[in-house]
Amino acid sequence: MPVSNLTLYKLLFVAEIITAEFLFTFRLKKRKYFVLRALGCIAVLFVIAAFFPEISADAFYSSFMFLTLFALTVPALWLCYDERWQNMVFCALAAYTLQHFAYELANLALSLIVWGKSPILGMYDKEQMDFWAFDKQSFLLIFVYLLCYFASYCLVYLFFGRKIKKGSEMQIKSLSLLFLIGAGLLVNIVINSVLIYSEMSFVNSVVNYITNLLCCVLLLYGQFGLLLTKELKGELQVVQQLWNQDREQYAALKENIDLINMKCHDMRHQIREIGKSKSLNSETIAEIEKSISLYDSMVKTGNDVLDTILTEKSLLCYRKGIVLTCVADGGLLDFMSAPDLYSLFGNALDNAIEAVTKIEDREKRIIGLRIHAVGELITVNLKNAFQGLVEFDENGFPKTTKEDKNYHGYGIKSIRYVVEKYDGSVAVQVEDGIFNLNILVPAPDAKS
Repeated sequence: MPVSNLTLYKLLFVAEIITAEFLFTFRLKKRKYFVLRALGCIAVLFVIAAFFPEISADAFYSSFMFLTLFALTVPALWLCYDERWQNMVFCALAAYTLQHFAYELANLALSLIVWGKSPILGMYDKEQMDFWAFDKQSFLLIFVYLLCYFASYCLVYLFFGRKIKKGSEMQIKSLSLLFLIGAGLLVNIVINSVLIYSEMSFVNSVVNYITNLLCCVLLLYGQFGLLLTKELKGELQVVQQLWNQDREQYAALKENIDLINMKCHDMRHQIREIGKSKSLNSETIAEIEKSISLYDSMVKTGNDVLDTILTEKSLLCYRKGIVLTCVADGGLLDFMSAPDLYSLFGNALDNAIEAVTKIEDREKRIIGLRIHAVGELITVNLKNAFQGLVEFDENGFPKTTKEDKNYHGYGIKSIRYVVEKYDGSVAVQVEDGIFNLNILVPAPDAKS
């Protein structure tokens, strides 16, 4: 019994959907015996497509048929990948949108070549189309069809598919947005099917193809824009959590340092009284006062918060054999809140101390901080030597070197979060073994 054009197209549709879904899922976590599961699911899908009843040749039954074949791929994906249902639905929707985009692009290109009805549309009925004639023209049409799908799949993968990585949270928590994306794709497909079965002029057909292409692009941007927003939202939550921790740590640190300074001040007077009674010799007293002065020496920049932070980090540097130099007009930063200052300079100095500590030559363990005004801008430069290589991400910021990527790498993000809060910018420069962190923040007067 001869195979109808519609049966052939159902098989072709399944192949297109499976290929598109693979582009969005191949980097996800796979279940055991993935290859066998995938081959089994593909075989079942092709069998169902081949024997799916062709009851009626109209727009609505055609839409129902192809939507059903698509829906069956979702449980197939779940059987092959060890991911949440929401992730599979996300990838499947993206894949169907991609397939529809490529389909419309192929129809547009083929319509322009034959200057009339696209040969692909002939596969919706039982007429024998030149698309399968296997002559010079049909080979050209098949080549253009394959080229359109190949180009579409490659471009969409480059712009969207690469954003899906192992462990990505792709579920859409907003039901209204999920409905909007799914309904948009559904309406696009159904309306397109209605137009296929209607008599349209060549110009109207071209307009229909272009409209559908734009709709698919908007759906993909909406869907992956949501994915990007979720990732950024997750990062922002972590940064805000760290910011709250910094605020609590600053309050405790300020109280402790104030207490230490008070005790050191009292101890200095007590030691001098002991010295007057000749209980200790002068050299011993001088040595004790020197030790106490280390903890009683507050850094003075003109900003109490910055002084507290620098005092803490100075003590840490002293213990690690690091020289911390500071030329700073802290008064320039009075407009920043205490938690923001602690988060900004605490993270920056912690990163610098960590890098310098790894240097074997103790003479190179130097960190320099400079804060000054240049016109209407406040500049902060923190430089330190480092050992090894620094890898940068796509945004030009250093990647964390710690193995646990989930809870590290947020230091620079916290810095950016604070600086951008004050309309500033952050830049990183590495040259001749020196790491430079440069921050520019407009002065409050400059923004008014």
